Amino acid sequence: MVHFYGKWLGLVVALAFLLPFVVANPAYAGDPDKTVGGINPNHYVCVDNEGNIVDLENDAITGDGDSATFDLEETIDLDELEEECDEADDDFDGEFNVELIRRSRLEGYVVEFHLDPGAPGGWRGVFSRDVPVFITGPGFEVFKGSDKDGSYYFDNLGAGPITFNLRLPADAHAINPNVTVVTDGLPNTTSGIYLGFYRGEVAPSDVENLTGPDGVPLPPANFTFNEFIASDEDPFSGEVSGMPSVGGVLSKQPSIFSIALAVVLLIALPVAGAVKLRRSRSE
Repeated sequence: MVHFYGKWLGLVVALAFLLPFVVANPAYAGDPDKTVGGINPNHYVCVDNEGNIVDLENDAITGDGDSATFDLEETIDLDELEEECDEADDDFDGEFNVELIRRSRLEGYVVEFHLDPGAPGGWRGVFSRDVPVFITGPGFEVFKGSDKDGSYYFDNLGAGPITFNLRLPADAHAINPNVTVVTDGLPNTTSGIYLGFYRGEVAPSDVENLTGPDGVPLPPANFTFNEFIASDEDPFSGEVSGMPSVGGVLSKQPSIFSIALAVVLLIALPVAGAVKLRRSRSE
């Protein structure tokens, strides 16, 4: 009898220990049924065979071509958009398709800073050529060298955060790394992304006031400019939604199946124990 009670007591203790993990197991990004983020259907548009945006009733776009803007109050049904795009295809006898919008362009200059002999303690910037500029976004990284006038650009970018950095030799140091621009994917251009660096061990002392040769100030390090949702009071505020999953852990959420299983076990084990006890006594 002591052995019988000890066996069932061990099972109950084990179940009590495992129950919190069964009920509240975290879900990780990349799980088949749970993701962090997900692509916002508002970022899908209908385009013609020349890549032009077609303004339809069931999209979140107002206007055509370069004049297109997002209607932030609109929430679209992707199935309805695809159906309407197919109808437009038939009406105009073209090849219309629904795709994620990837039309944003980002551009700027690379600036190398030197001690200014004409202003003791001061620094002056010169545009620098052939410096690798690389950008990272959700699931990609690309780079290109700055042109002979120090300029660079990246186009055909979708909606989301794009972070800029320089690849520099060992004796050079970035002044404002990790500048991020949150794009909306629409056919527009964000300019003035100036990326600076210096050589040697002596760093500029007044980084906040550094400007390019044309007087354009450098954005601060780790700065984020959000053009997708910005307020009139603070043009650098706002949040972007609808990014592809980039990792992370969802908050712990009870699983209905797990809860039901736990309840069944909690009921079944004592009942099974009682039945076993009766049989043991009858024997």
